[in-house]
Amino acid sequence: MKSFATFFPQARRAPAPMACSFDTCTIRMTVDAASITTLRQLAMRVCGEALEFMRIAICAGGTRIQVWLCVRLPFATLLSETIMRQLPGAEFRTNPKQPEAAA
Repeated sequence: MKSFATFFPQARRAPAPMACSFDTCTIRMTVDAASITTLRQLAMRVCGEALEFMRIAICAGGTRIQVWLCVRLPFATLLSETIMRQLPGAEFRTNPKQPEAAA
């Protein structure tokens, strides 16, 4: 049995930029239940150590799954674009509007 690590060697992962602060971004989406493994593999391949966490929750009916991907900010756009290309059925959700800071 092959290890998961042999499918995605460290050399293929994008190096996470080293910084003193780790600004993160949460990507919210809904995907088909059948494509959750593909999504997890894509996130690990693209982000590597820059993937902070991945949370999943089954939607009503069990055919769709809600996903929260917390990644370091420099990888958010790259991961979103990769998911859009590889999983066209993924529906991205916008974050609730944040109150604007008083000037």
